[in-house]
Amino acid sequence: MDLHRKPELQQRLAAEFALGTLRGRARQRFRRFMADDPVLAAAVQDWELRLAPIVGSVAPVQPPARVWRAIQERIGGAPVRSDGIWANLAFWRNLGLAASGMAAGLLAATVFITPQAPSPAPVPVVIRVPSNEMGATYLAVLSDPKTQKPMLVVSAGRSSSELWVKTLDPAIHVSDRSLELWALPPGQPPKSLGVIAPSEKMTALKLVAAADQSLAEVPALAVTLEPAGGSPTGAPTGPVLYTGPFLKYW
Repeated sequence: MDLHRKPELQQRLAAEFALGTLRGRARQRFRRFMADDPVLAAAVQDWELRLAPIVGSVAPVQPPARVWRAIQERIGGAPVRSDGIWANLAFWRNLGLAASGMAAGLLAATVFITPQAPSPAPVPVVIRVPSNEMGATYLAVLSDPKTQKPMLVVSAGRSSSELWVKTLDPAIHVSDRSLELWALPPGQPPKSLGVIAPSEKMTALKLVAAADQSLAEVPALAVTLEPAGGSPTGAPTGPVLYTGPFLKYW
């Protein structure tokens, strides 16, 4: 696969890899691509830096005892250090985000952790590449306001006329009802962006114009539960299930 000829696909896969939602063989294959392509590796690192502010909004997660036992077993029974990365709040926030992106009832069914023995963190290396390689993107992670668990990822290139919606947890779909995505422009009524397909993990929604024209002034998105096929009135009629800021990354 020549990802250089498909910059939007390259950016979407890099974002999913950074979020932890690219799993299984697809993740392994993408990791091999990264090893041979410094531009692709830089794109992933750029997404990790871009997503860092979102990680800060995720509530800390206290790991269960079974996680500590698994860590001890996999590092040869050595006692787990109580300092360093294991006691770092940012680490567990990252773990919470990864769990949300990889669990199969909450982004996947089970979280598999394969830690290595703690070691001094290397000095981060930031690679800068031309902006046209990175692909400017609008991005939102929509979460449950009560639990703060990410449920959907929404993205669009600046010049794209399509909005991509990735469902992280298939269980959010309700039989005989529809999830509808809304833009929340300031001082204006919500504007429907379309109904999220219940049978697809990835939904492409057509925009009325390129993202830079139709979404530039939208600071947040929301998802409501509507009758089958979407709101009959053109305005939200059901409860708001998920919300999130709509961010510009360029």
